[in-house]
Amino acid sequence: MHSVDSTCIKNSEREQIARIQAGHPLARNYFDQLVASYLSPLHRRCMAWLGCPYDADDVLQETLVRSFRYIHAYRGEAAFRSWLYAIADNQCRSYLKKRATHSQRFVSDELQEEVGVEEKCPVTSDQGISDSVQSLAKTAQEILVLRFEHDLSLDEISNVLGLGLSATKMRLYRAIDAAEKHVLKNEEAMLATA
Repeated sequence: MHSVDSTCIKNSEREQIARIQAGHPLARNYFDQLVASYLSPLHRRCMAWLGCPYDADDVLQETLVRSFRYIHAYRGEAAFRSWLYAIADNQCRSYLKKRATHSQRFVSDELQEEVGVEEKCPVTSDQGISDSVQSLAKTAQEILVLRFEHDLSLDEISNVLGLGLSATKMRLYRAIDAAEKHVLKNEEAMLATA
């Protein structure tokens, strides 16, 4: 097991992680304290991916279960929050794949009438992402949310996305450029109709 790198995480986090990894009898309590400050940002992250609070709750729960189960694999090479975000992103991707597979199943018309139409998750219009960002490609949305909503550094974003630093910078600059173009286009359209 690698020691936790103190330059990547706060001392209190490092101590709690070391206790958890050592199998301390209060490991679950230490873990709960460790992730408490990340719950809200992680939930917003899942909402950005899934658009439904119920789905985000489920995926957040699975993220926490997996991060506790596999915390022994955390080596401290990246910030703990980046590690959590990477797990949440993977869980969101898996959930979306399952949802897509489930929705592609063939259901006959008779069975569909018998069972009824499945209710869709109510999605609020304000999901923490502006309309201009929502219109961008998913990769652009992802990097903008990580940088500006979750306030991750470029190093942390590159760890979450599994990209090199230069690729992360390029993706961020392209996403910012695309968002700015979209905002300008909307402003021009509004001026034209006024």
